Order: sequence, then C-alpha cells, then structure tokens
Amino acid sequence: MNRDEWKDFPASQSNYEDMLSYVLACAEEAEIDMKRQLKLQLGFEEAVVNVISYAYEPGEEGRVWLKVYSEEGSLVIEIKDSGKPFNPLEKEDALENRPDSLEDVQIGGLGIALMRRVFADVFYHYGKEDGRFCNHLTLKFAL
Repeated sequence: MNRDEWKDFPASQSNYEDMLSYVLACAEEAEIDMKRQLKLQLGFEEAVVNVISYAYEPGEEGRVWLKVYSEEGSLVIEIKDSGKPFNPLEKEDALENRPDSLEDVQIGGLGIALMRRVFADVFYHYGKEDGRFCNHLTLKFAL
C-alpha cells in the first residue's frame, strides 16, 4: 500500500463498488479477517455514501479521492472531496442518549454514530489542498 497514492473516483453511487473493492483489497493486504472486513465495510460505506449523496449539488460532477495504508497498528482510510463543507464530528452522537422507543429516534446521525464505533479514530479537516478547498476525513481501523 502506497501512502502517497490517491485514487480518484467520480462521486456517484455507480462507482461505490469500485471504491469498496479498493478498500477491501487493502484490508486483505493488511491481513484483516473477513468478519472484521464486514465491520470495516459498514463504516466505510456510511462515510463515502454520505459524500456521494450530500457533498455535491444535484447534477454537479463531483470527485472522491481515497488513500488507504497501514500505519502504527491501524488501517488508515483517507477520504477527500471538494463538495460542501461538512464536519461529521460536530453532529451529536445519536446513540449517546438512547430513546425509550423507536418512535422517539431522531432521523439522521445514526450513520455517524456507527462510524464512531467502527473506527478507533475519526479526524476531519476542511481546508485548501492541492489548489482546491476539500473536506478531508481520516478513519483509523485498528488492526
């Protein structure tokens, strides 16, 4: 796994499988077993599908850049997009204050809560990178 290599994908649902295949190939290379790869897939799907679905305006041709590598006991997944700024870490954890019934569950935020539980660390940065403003999400999955 090359730490400096970004993979570039169109930000569309039809490209999700290619993105997932790349991440799972890196997980396989890092010797993550199949059961844990499923957990990794759930967290990754939540992160990247949110980018595909919400970062860009309808009809806008957006991009998603991925970089995956091993570092200090973690598989690191970096996700960048140049869409609307969105820091998932500012959202309240939907599972912190559990409602008494399903009727009381607030819509939204459950996927972010899932990401916080799948990944050992989640970092977010918004700023200028490679000449464009980007959302930059870093997910660390313990090996």
